[in-house]
Amino acid sequence: MDGKGLGGLNYISVSKRCIFWLVLLLILAAGVRGIYFTGLQIGDDIVYSKTALERLEGTLRFTNVQQTRMGFLLPIMLFYAVFGPGEVPLVLYNIICSVGLVGVVFALARRYWGEKAGLMASWIAAIHPNLVRFASECHADTPVALWHALVVHFFLGALDSERPAKRLALAGLLLGWAYLHKEHAVFIIPFFVSHWLLTGRRWTWYLPMALAALGVFLAELAGFAILAGNPFKRFEMIRYWHVGRYMAEHYTTVGSILYRLFLDLPVRMLAPWHGLVFLPGLAAGVWLLRRREGGARLLAGWWASIYVGYCFWPSSLIPFLPGFFLFEWTLPVLAAPLVCVLGAAVSRARPAWSVAAGLALSALHMIAVQGAWRHERVYAEGAREAIGWIVRERPALVISDVKTVEALDFFEGHRPARRYVSFQDAGGPGGAVVIVDKYWCAGGRGEGPPIPPEIRSPPARWRKVFDSPRISIYRA
Repeated sequence: MDGKGLGGLNYISVSKRCIFWLVLLLILAAGVRGIYFTGLQIGDDIVYSKTALERLEGTLRFTNVQQTRMGFLLPIMLFYAVFGPGEVPLVLYNIICSVGLVGVVFALARRYWGEKAGLMASWIAAIHPNLVRFASECHADTPVALWHALVVHFFLGALDSERPAKRLALAGLLLGWAYLHKEHAVFIIPFFVSHWLLTGRRWTWYLPMALAALGVFLAELAGFAILAGNPFKRFEMIRYWHVGRYMAEHYTTVGSILYRLFLDLPVRMLAPWHGLVFLPGLAAGVWLLRRREGGARLLAGWWASIYVGYCFWPSSLIPFLPGFFLFEWTLPVLAAPLVCVLGAAVSRARPAWSVAAGLALSALHMIAVQGAWRHERVYAEGAREAIGWIVRERPALVISDVKTVEALDFFEGHRPARRYVSFQDAGGPGGAVVIVDKYWCAGGRGEGPPIPPEIRSPPARWRKVFDSPRISIYRA
């Protein structure tokens, strides 16, 4: 018994002091994510929530891409079954994955650069603005970031093992599991292909990993064949929504396509606040590569594989269309390798410089987290406030904008005790309660149908029964 786990990490050699600090960092990560909880964003999270609840009640349908992401939906269903629908159960899986990523980057950085680098990488991940911001939102990208990191961890463990088959098979299963969360998980595959081409290893060495991942893929095809009557249901939904709708409607000019291919991702990564996080990581990676540090090329290959896929993967070749939209919440998958190399670079500096750099990064990170949290909380803030009044007063009919209606329906577990109707579908508000969410009625994110003029300037006959900086409630 050599004390090594499946990942190849020698757990016996980890000092007790290091374990103590790692546990503190995991507690810090959980605490920061709890303090800066953002919750409902009234977007894809509504779709995931409704789908999870429907499936627990025995209704199975596949009408959009989100409903085909079985790996991501299953944990949400589990937490809904245990705790019931709500904001915390909806994002609890994401929070767990985000905190888990803090531990995995420790193992990855420690493998090549020692305990100090591992702890520094964990520290950075614990307060990383992008990772904190989207830990408590319902997007599949944070879980994919964790499972990718574990895939790489077990793959690297196999490189050091005389009997790599088990570690490779586990890496393949985790890669398949990541794919069940979101389609872009496959962008890591070129990393392993390039490793094979550049190292000259026999292709049979990679076979356990490939077969395990293929097994998950084939199991999904079989599942869709049984449940939906079409083994390629997921691809059908992707083609219908991404190719037929979203991409075709948005990328209508050569300029928009070129921007998406070459500038969209760099701009998002290097924009204010994000740039303060990603740019030092890129600089650290370049510095370690120039020094020919062990592990730097492997982590650079992992990062580059994702980056190239994000930028250039097409959803259609004729006509050429980008693969998907980029958002800030799609960036956690790119954060993990940069966190590892940044932790390594900071740990290599002189003690005084290392402490100064760590404190400076911490200050910048927390300022960015605070700003992002205030921005993200606003989307459902009005509905959170309104639901208390609604439950207390128990109106039979509530009219509001589309986003607020969706949020109020969510806060009543998608099984409301009253009717929620949007302004556009209400006909006339007579006898109803009208909720004016000041964020969404002022334009919000620019989503949804236009707000009727009388909502912006309510008639004198409407009686205001509640008012706050976020919402106004009237009896029409």
